[in-house]
Amino acid sequence: MRAAVTVAIGVYLVGLVLALLGNTSSGASAVVRTIKGRLYAPWLVPAWLDLGHDHHLTYGLPEDADHAIELRATGADAAAAVRFPGRLTGERAARWRRLAAAIAPAAAGDEQAVALAAAVAAGGFADLGTDDVTLRVLRRQLPDRRGLPLPTGSSVVVAARVRRVGGELQLIRADPPGEVAPLVTPATPRAAADEAPP
Repeated sequence: MRAAVTVAIGVYLVGLVLALLGNTSSGASAVVRTIKGRLYAPWLVPAWLDLGHDHHLTYGLPEDADHAIELRATGADAAAAVRFPGRLTGERAARWRRLAAAIAPAAAGDEQAVALAAAVAAGGFADLGTDDVTLRVLRRQLPDRRGLPLPTGSSVVVAARVRRVGGELQLIRADPPGEVAPLVTPATPRAAADEAPP
């Protein structure tokens, strides 16, 4: 009886390990997929062990880079800026990065991201001692896949001025200037007269 129980526990544990190791939609064999789907799904799903190995950092897109939030009083120099996550590490830093990444679509006019940016800036009013702050979302460049050195510096994804006027929040985006048509000097009256038909 003990031998049968030992064999049953061993088979169960081996199958569970196979199900966890093969828990991805790419390259999973039919045997592992069957074991996971029919025998171990009731144990994998409630414990969130069925998420697989898919991770956003493997895509290599600009949105996958680390994001940070910078707040400073409008008109203050860069030394007075407060950055999040700053020196935080672990889960707290990851949450700040996710919040910064959620604000990034505000550059394209996403209303929800704009409202989130205004709320984050309003949360910094008390810390900075002013009701007029400048918020920037910075994105650190991803390293090159060819093994080149890690790029230094960050690019500005969102820049906005947030202020409280009459109890209401105002968000003024600081969009970079876009392309415009080249300026053409107006024709002089004499040249216009020369070109006029007789």
